[in-house]
Amino acid sequence: MIGLQKTSLFPEEILQLLPGDVSRSVLSCRDRELDLITEIRLRIGRKVHLVGPSLFLPVTVEPNHLRFVLATLTKSSLYAVDAELKNGFVTLSGGHRVGIAGKVVLGQDGGVQTIRDISSVNIRLAKEVRGSAKTLATILNKRNRIGSAILFGPPASGKTTLLRDLARMLGSGESPFASPMRVVLIDERSEIAGTVSGVPQFDVGLATDVLDGCPKQVGMTMALRSLSPEVIIADELGGPQDALAVADLAKAGVTLVGTAHAGAISELVRRSGMHHLSQESPITWWVEVSAQPVPGTIIRVYDSELHEVKSWRGSF
Repeated sequence: MIGLQKTSLFPEEILQLLPGDVSRSVLSCRDRELDLITEIRLRIGRKVHLVGPSLFLPVTVEPNHLRFVLATLTKSSLYAVDAELKNGFVTLSGGHRVGIAGKVVLGQDGGVQTIRDISSVNIRLAKEVRGSAKTLATILNKRNRIGSAILFGPPASGKTTLLRDLARMLGSGESPFASPMRVVLIDERSEIAGTVSGVPQFDVGLATDVLDGCPKQVGMTMALRSLSPEVIIADELGGPQDALAVADLAKAGVTLVGTAHAGAISELVRRSGMHHLSQESPITWWVEVSAQPVPGTIIRVYDSELHEVKSWRGSF
């Protein structure tokens, strides 16, 4: 029998989502292994895969395992989350995300209508790592004024974790910031703050306002009109409309810190939206993030002209 101390090491939202034999197998791991888990992957016919500690558990995933996960996830109504399934994932309370793979059903317009015959799920754990953004904060806090930045890296490299902790530091005035700043967190996928019934489940700062479930471009306009932000934080930028919205922020004197998926700076700036940002130069820092040796590790920093900054580990 798994003790209460053991279960307290793992998010309750995730344990409730897992079938009994899978949850018991996960909780049989050592504490250090539990702490390292970033994803739990269930693929029909294969062993349960724990990403982070790189473990395969002695449980082979069967169709009934996925039926249990999906019934719990959707409260037995796939129709209720069809809008989210179009994006290939569903967000849980607490900011956790469940990615879904299977038969993609296209609509008449050629867009994804839903996903059926689901063959695997990927449960990504949202984690609050206090202090993880200290290095990032030092980089951005040039001459006591935070510069706009894009954090980029491959999926699961720790970008969202850094954003979450940076929001906390900015909104609470934690060193190196001299005092709390007015932060608006545009949490389109409810991952950063993990808001439930209007209450953030993660500490995102004393002076931080959260626009939960709000599209980024809409949220940036709303924030400028009514929330008087000094800093806006948003996850997963990339499209041309995102770039236009960021340019408007720069004209209004508002700092933006956002993230984007890319394996290298050259790959990032080839995209139309990011290319526009790199040419217009409203972004002061481009920060490359890696999952090695741990998620959220900063490996390279580039300035507004995309020149690599060799001295970023020291003082600016």
